[in-house]
Amino acid sequence: MSTVTSQDGTVIDYDRYGDGPAVIFIGGATQYRAIDQNTRQVAQQLAAEGFTAIDYDRRGRGRSGDTAPWALEREVEDLAALIKAAGGTATLYSSSSGATVALAAADAGIGVTALALYEPPLFAGADHAEHLATLHSLLAAGQNDEAMRYNLKAVIGIPSEVVDGMAQSPGWAEIVAVAPTLVYDLTAVHEINIDPGWATRWASITVPTIVYSGDQTFPGMPEAADAVAAALPNATRRVLPGQGHGPTPEAIVPVLLEFLR
Repeated sequence: MSTVTSQDGTVIDYDRYGDGPAVIFIGGATQYRAIDQNTRQVAQQLAAEGFTAIDYDRRGRGRSGDTAPWALEREVEDLAALIKAAGGTATLYSSSSGATVALAAADAGIGVTALALYEPPLFAGADHAEHLATLHSLLAAGQNDEAMRYNLKAVIGIPSEVVDGMAQSPGWAEIVAVAPTLVYDLTAVHEINIDPGWATRWASITVPTIVYSGDQTFPGMPEAADAVAAALPNATRRVLPGQGHGPTPEAIVPVLLEFLR
Protein backbone atom coordinates (compact mmCIF):
# COMPACT_ATOMS: atom_id res chain seq x y z
CA MET A 1 0.00 0.00 0.00
CA SER A 2 1.13 3.56 -0.81
CA THR A 3 -0.19 7.05 -0.30
CA VAL A 4 -0.25 10.42 -2.03
CA THR A 5 -1.21 13.77 -0.55
CA SER A 6 -3.83 15.73 -2.43
CA GLN A 7 -3.73 19.50 -2.89
CA ASP A 8 -5.90 20.15 0.17
CA GLY A 9 -3.76 17.90 2.37
CA THR A 10 -5.99 14.82 2.22
CA VAL A 11 -4.04 11.55 2.23
CA ILE A 12 -5.20 9.14 -0.47
CA ASP A 13 -4.28 5.50 0.07
CA TYR A 14 -3.81 3.10 -2.83
CA ASP A 15 -2.47 -0.25 -3.99
CA ARG A 16 -0.20 -0.33 -7.01
CA TYR A 17 0.30 -3.45 -9.10
CA GLY A 18 2.64 -4.10 -12.02
CA ASP A 19 4.75 -1.87 -14.21
CA GLY A 20 3.76 -0.28 -17.51
CA PRO A 21 1.13 2.16 -18.82
CA ALA A 22 -1.03 3.26 -15.91
CA VAL A 23 -4.70 2.43 -15.35
CA ILE A 24 -6.45 3.97 -12.34
CA PHE A 25 -9.70 2.44 -11.05
CA ILE A 26 -12.38 4.80 -9.74
CA GLY A 27 -15.10 3.18 -7.65
CA GLY A 28 -18.75 4.11 -7.63
CA ALA A 29 -20.90 4.82 -4.58
CA THR A 30 -19.95 2.57 -1.61
CA GLN A 31 -17.03 0.93 -3.46
CA TYR A 32 -13.69 0.78 -1.70
CA ARG A 33 -10.94 -1.77 -1.35
CA ALA A 34 -12.07 -3.44 1.87
CA ILE A 35 -15.29 -4.68 0.25
CA ASP A 36 -14.40 -4.65 -3.44
CA GLN A 37 -12.46 -7.78 -4.31
CA ASN A 38 -13.43 -7.71 -7.98
CA THR A 39 -11.54 -4.49 -8.71
CA ARG A 40 -8.47 -5.87 -6.96
CA GLN A 41 -8.61 -8.96 -9.15
CA VAL A 42 -9.02 -6.88 -12.31
CA ALA A 43 -6.07 -4.68 -11.30
CA GLN A 44 -3.87 -7.68 -10.61
CA GLN A 45 -4.78 -9.28 -13.93
CA LEU A 46 -3.95 -6.06 -15.80
CA ALA A 47 -0.62 -5.93 -13.98
CA ALA A 48 0.14 -9.44 -15.21
CA GLU A 49 -0.49 -8.17 -18.75
CA GLY A 50 2.09 -5.39 -18.54
CA PHE A 51 0.19 -2.48 -17.01
CA THR A 52 0.52 -0.44 -13.84
CA ALA A 53 -2.85 -0.77 -12.11
CA ILE A 54 -3.82 1.56 -9.28
CA ASP A 55 -6.72 0.67 -7.00
CA TYR A 56 -7.40 3.46 -4.50
CA ASP A 57 -9.87 4.40 -1.80
CA ARG A 58 -11.69 7.57 -2.78
CA ARG A 59 -11.68 10.28 -0.10
CA GLY A 60 -13.84 9.47 2.89
CA ARG A 61 -13.52 5.73 2.36
CA GLY A 62 -11.34 3.00 3.81
CA ARG A 63 -7.76 4.08 4.41
CA SER A 64 -8.04 7.46 2.68
CA GLY A 65 -8.68 10.67 4.57
CA ASP A 66 -11.31 13.32 4.04
CA THR A 67 -11.30 17.09 4.28
CA ALA A 68 -14.42 19.24 4.38
CA PRO A 69 -16.04 20.65 2.40
CA TRP A 70 -16.33 18.03 -0.32
CA ALA A 71 -16.34 19.13 -3.96
CA LEU A 72 -15.91 17.20 -7.18
CA GLU A 73 -12.84 19.36 -7.87
CA ARG A 74 -11.17 17.91 -4.76
CA GLU A 75 -11.62 14.40 -6.15
CA VAL A 76 -10.04 15.56 -9.40
CA GLU A 77 -7.09 16.85 -7.38
CA ASP A 78 -6.85 13.42 -5.73
CA LEU A 79 -6.58 11.88 -9.18
CA ALA A 80 -4.00 14.44 -10.25
CA ALA A 81 -1.80 13.34 -7.36
CA LEU A 82 -2.27 9.67 -8.26
CA ILE A 83 -1.53 10.29 -11.94
CA LYS A 84 1.65 12.16 -10.99
CA ALA A 85 2.71 9.23 -8.81
CA ALA A 86 2.00 6.85 -11.70
CA GLY A 87 4.30 8.73 -14.06
CA GLY A 88 2.21 11.61 -15.37
CA THR A 89 -0.39 9.93 -17.58
CA ALA A 90 -3.10 7.32 -17.05
CA THR A 91 -6.21 5.70 -18.41
CA LEU A 92 -9.17 5.98 -16.02
CA TYR A 93 -11.58 3.10 -15.53
CA SER A 94 -14.71 4.06 -13.62
CA SER A 95 -17.56 2.07 -12.13
CA SER A 96 -21.05 3.59 -12.00
CA SER A 97 -21.02 7.07 -10.42
CA GLY A 98 -17.23 7.05 -10.44
CA ALA A 99 -17.74 8.31 -13.99
CA THR A 100 -18.47 11.76 -12.58
CA VAL A 101 -14.90 11.92 -11.27
CA ALA A 102 -13.39 10.36 -14.40
CA LEU A 103 -15.15 12.78 -16.78
CA ALA A 104 -14.25 15.81 -14.67
CA ALA A 105 -10.63 14.67 -14.54
CA ALA A 106 -10.47 14.16 -18.30
CA ASP A 107 -11.87 17.66 -18.77
CA ALA A 108 -9.31 19.13 -16.36
CA GLY A 109 -6.23 18.30 -18.43
CA ILE A 110 -4.32 16.40 -15.73
CA GLY A 111 -2.81 13.68 -17.90
CA VAL A 112 -5.82 11.47 -18.66
CA THR A 113 -5.09 9.60 -21.89
CA ALA A 114 -8.23 7.43 -22.20
CA LEU A 115 -11.50 6.66 -20.44
CA ALA A 116 -13.27 3.36 -19.83
CA LEU A 117 -16.65 3.98 -18.20
CA TYR A 118 -18.80 1.14 -16.90
CA GLU A 119 -22.49 2.06 -16.67
CA PRO A 120 -22.34 5.76 -15.78
CA PRO A 121 -25.72 6.46 -14.08
CA LEU A 122 -26.25 9.79 -15.81
CA PHE A 123 -29.72 10.68 -17.03
CA ALA A 124 -30.34 14.12 -18.49
CA GLY A 125 -33.06 15.91 -16.52
CA ALA A 126 -33.18 13.48 -13.58
CA ASP A 127 -33.55 15.51 -10.38
CA HIS A 128 -32.20 14.01 -7.14
CA ALA A 129 -32.78 17.06 -4.93
CA GLU A 130 -35.34 15.25 -2.76
CA HIS A 131 -33.13 12.21 -2.37
CA LEU A 132 -30.19 14.42 -1.40
CA ALA A 133 -32.27 16.26 1.19
CA THR A 134 -33.33 12.97 2.76
CA LEU A 135 -29.78 11.63 2.84
CA HIS A 136 -28.42 14.84 4.37
CA SER A 137 -31.12 14.68 7.06
CA LEU A 138 -30.45 11.06 7.95
CA LEU A 139 -26.69 11.52 8.03
CA ALA A 140 -26.92 14.68 10.12
CA ALA A 141 -28.91 12.66 12.66
CA GLY A 142 -26.25 9.95 12.71
CA GLN A 143 -28.58 7.46 11.04
CA ASN A 144 -25.98 6.00 8.70
CA ASP A 145 -27.63 2.59 8.53
CA GLU A 146 -30.93 4.14 7.51
CA ALA A 147 -29.17 6.38 4.99
CA MET A 148 -27.54 3.41 3.31
CA ARG A 149 -30.82 1.49 3.20
CA TYR A 150 -32.57 4.56 1.74
CA ASN A 151 -29.90 4.94 -0.93
CA LEU A 152 -30.11 1.32 -1.98
CA LYS A 153 -33.91 1.22 -2.02
CA ALA A 154 -35.03 4.68 -3.10
CA VAL A 155 -32.09 5.95 -5.16
CA ILE A 156 -30.78 2.79 -6.79
CA GLY A 157 -34.07 0.87 -6.80
CA ILE A 158 -33.03 -2.40 -5.16
CA PRO A 159 -36.06 -4.27 -3.75
CA SER A 160 -36.59 -3.91 -0.01
CA GLU A 161 -36.29 -7.62 0.67
CA VAL A 162 -32.91 -7.74 -1.09
CA VAL A 163 -31.61 -4.79 0.93
CA ASP A 164 -32.90 -6.37 4.14
CA GLY A 165 -30.97 -9.49 3.23
CA MET A 166 -27.82 -7.47 2.57
CA ALA A 167 -28.18 -5.88 6.00
CA GLN A 168 -27.92 -9.33 7.59
CA SER A 169 -24.59 -10.09 5.91
CA PRO A 170 -21.27 -9.95 7.81
CA GLY A 171 -20.01 -7.14 5.58
CA TRP A 172 -22.93 -4.76 6.16
CA ALA A 173 -21.03 -2.69 8.73
CA GLU A 174 -18.28 -2.00 6.20
CA ILE A 175 -20.88 -0.84 3.69
CA VAL A 176 -22.56 1.45 6.25
CA ALA A 177 -19.16 2.88 7.20
CA VAL A 178 -19.05 4.86 3.93
CA ALA A 179 -22.62 6.16 4.14
CA PRO A 180 -21.44 9.79 4.56
CA THR A 181 -19.90 9.64 1.07
CA LEU A 182 -23.24 8.81 -0.55
CA VAL A 183 -23.96 12.52 -0.80
CA TYR A 184 -20.67 13.04 -2.64
CA ASP A 185 -21.64 10.75 -5.50
CA LEU A 186 -25.28 11.74 -5.64
CA THR A 187 -24.43 15.46 -5.60
CA ALA A 188 -22.10 15.00 -8.58
CA VAL A 189 -24.69 12.93 -10.46
CA HIS A 190 -27.47 15.41 -9.66
CA GLU A 191 -25.47 18.43 -10.81
CA ILE A 192 -24.65 16.75 -14.11
CA ASN A 193 -28.21 15.57 -14.68
CA ILE A 194 -29.80 18.99 -14.19
CA ASP A 195 -27.23 20.75 -16.38
CA PRO A 196 -29.21 22.26 -19.29
CA GLY A 197 -26.10 21.77 -21.41
CA TRP A 198 -25.90 18.03 -20.59
CA ALA A 199 -25.45 16.95 -24.22
CA THR A 200 -22.50 19.29 -24.82
CA ARG A 201 -20.79 19.49 -21.42
CA TRP A 202 -18.08 16.98 -22.45
CA ALA A 203 -17.48 18.29 -25.97
CA SER A 204 -13.86 19.09 -25.16
CA ILE A 205 -13.04 15.53 -24.00
CA THR A 206 -11.45 14.02 -27.09
CA VAL A 207 -9.44 11.16 -25.55
CA PRO A 208 -10.37 7.64 -26.71
CA THR A 209 -13.32 6.45 -24.64
CA ILE A 210 -15.33 3.28 -24.32
CA VAL A 211 -18.63 3.04 -22.46
CA TYR A 212 -19.64 -0.39 -21.22
CA SER A 213 -22.93 -1.79 -19.99
CA GLY A 214 -24.23 -5.24 -19.17
CA ASP A 215 -27.32 -6.81 -20.66
CA GLN A 216 -28.57 -8.01 -17.23
CA THR A 217 -28.39 -4.69 -15.43
CA PHE A 218 -30.81 -2.19 -13.88
CA PRO A 219 -33.45 -0.68 -16.16
CA GLY A 220 -32.22 2.43 -17.94
CA MET A 221 -28.50 1.77 -17.56
CA PRO A 222 -27.91 0.74 -21.20
CA GLU A 223 -29.75 3.83 -22.39
CA ALA A 224 -27.70 6.02 -20.05
CA ALA A 225 -24.53 4.46 -21.45
CA ASP A 226 -25.76 5.16 -24.97
CA ALA A 227 -26.40 8.80 -24.13
CA VAL A 228 -23.03 9.34 -22.45
CA ALA A 229 -21.21 7.74 -25.37
CA ALA A 230 -23.14 9.95 -27.80
CA ALA A 231 -22.15 13.06 -25.81
CA LEU A 232 -18.43 12.27 -26.02
CA PRO A 233 -16.61 13.12 -29.28
CA ASN A 234 -14.43 9.99 -29.40
CA ALA A 235 -16.45 7.24 -27.71
CA THR A 236 -17.56 3.73 -28.60
CA ARG A 237 -20.06 1.40 -26.91
CA ARG A 238 -19.75 -2.20 -25.76
CA VAL A 239 -22.42 -4.41 -24.21
CA LEU A 240 -21.22 -7.32 -22.09
CA PRO A 241 -23.44 -10.43 -22.20
CA GLY A 242 -24.63 -11.78 -18.87
CA GLN A 243 -23.34 -8.85 -16.83
CA GLY A 244 -25.11 -6.65 -14.32
CA HIS A 245 -24.18 -3.30 -12.81
CA GLY A 246 -20.85 -4.73 -11.66
CA PRO A 247 -19.02 -6.95 -14.17
CA THR A 248 -17.04 -10.02 -13.18
CA PRO A 249 -13.27 -9.89 -13.72
CA GLU A 250 -13.65 -12.65 -16.29
CA ALA A 251 -16.01 -10.48 -18.33
CA ILE A 252 -14.32 -7.08 -18.09
CA VAL A 253 -10.60 -7.91 -18.29
CA PRO A 254 -10.53 -9.23 -21.90
CA VAL A 255 -12.53 -6.30 -23.31
CA LEU A 256 -10.59 -3.78 -21.25
CA LEU A 257 -7.29 -5.20 -22.51
CA GLU A 258 -8.64 -4.99 -26.05
CA PHE A 259 -9.36 -1.29 -25.53
CA LEU A 260 -6.05 -0.53 -23.79
CA ARG A 261 -3.98 -2.13 -26.52
